[in-house]
Amino acid sequence: MGIKLRDLVRNIPIEASELAGSAISIDAPNIISSLFSFSHKKSSDSKYFLDGTQRPISHLYGLLYRVNFYYSKKILPIFCFDGIDSPLKKLRTKDRLKDFLFTERWFKQVLKDGDKNRAREIALSSEYFWPNIIKESKALLGALGVPYIESPASAESQCAQLVKDGMARYSNSQDYDSFLFGCPRVVRNLSKSLRRKEHGKWTYQKIQPQLIELKATLKQLNISQFQLVDMGLLIGTDYFPGIKGIGPKNALKLIKLNGTIERVITAERDKYDFTRLSFEIIKKVRKIFLFPEVLEKYTDFHWELPHEESVMSLLCRDHRLDEERVRNNLEKTINNYYKTTKYSSSHLNKPRKVQKKLLEY
Repeated sequence: MGIKLRDLVRNIPIEASELAGSAISIDAPNIISSLFSFSHKKSSDSKYFLDGTQRPISHLYGLLYRVNFYYSKKILPIFCFDGIDSPLKKLRTKDRLKDFLFTERWFKQVLKDGDKNRAREIALSSEYFWPNIIKESKALLGALGVPYIESPASAESQCAQLVKDGMARYSNSQDYDSFLFGCPRVVRNLSKSLRRKEHGKWTYQKIQPQLIELKATLKQLNISQFQLVDMGLLIGTDYFPGIKGIGPKNALKLIKLNGTIERVITAERDKYDFTRLSFEIIKKVRKIFLFPEVLEKYTDFHWELPHEESVMSLLCRDHRLDEERVRNNLEKTINNYYKTTKYSSSHLNKPRKVQKKLLEY
């Protein structure tokens, strides 16, 4: 979920067309998980759209549409995935990878036996669901010729590093933790639909792409990057749930008044319960955000022509999706790919290449 900074940062409305020619690092887990917010509300055994094999498909259609959207705006996407994260954050572990391998074999056997109910049960299990979503997302991006890399730790930190290093102009994430990682520029609400499902409701609100710049935000709040991380500890991030009773505005006030979180604890210990916030946790969380584990050396990035046969094989033969629908959208993606690469070659430097680091399941 990330830190709750929405009411404190300055959002600059922009048009997606203003990003033409830009390479943008994409927080893949954040964007992919958002694709499931559009699942159906009909009465059924599952809240997800499922294919004939009882596996979810929102990420497959969603990524196909999203890549086409990026190319239609002449945007060059670089997807970043999570690696092995801090034990402070609940992410993939070696044991869960073993669980996935087991459930994947089990799923294939059950599907072969024609037991759809058991197949659905396995496909939606925690051991299979998210690891398979990530595996298939990487396979589809590879088939579409879109570069992706895997961070040694979190996708957000890698997105931020690509922007810091000048390999990408912006990061695209809905998560404000990007700023705790020091990302200079973040674009939010970057989608074709220009609407977002309201949490817990079957209603949607209109949205517009927004640009948030870290330097301007820190200047506006009159704090440092170090103090922003301390605010995160008070409010809550993916790595610590925060202090009960302290919201964004109060956290800003306390940090500006006291300077550091250690001084906040000393001054406010009678008002708030800081027992879970040990100095060891403070040290670890600061290190995660201020000195993140990231890839710092890259080969060049390159966007390949989508491989039609690979896309059709994954989406239509493996997942049994509608062939006409997939082919029509793939043709649009290919046409927009040519327009994007032509624009980049004539207006900017030629797109660069990337050596993709793959996760072996």
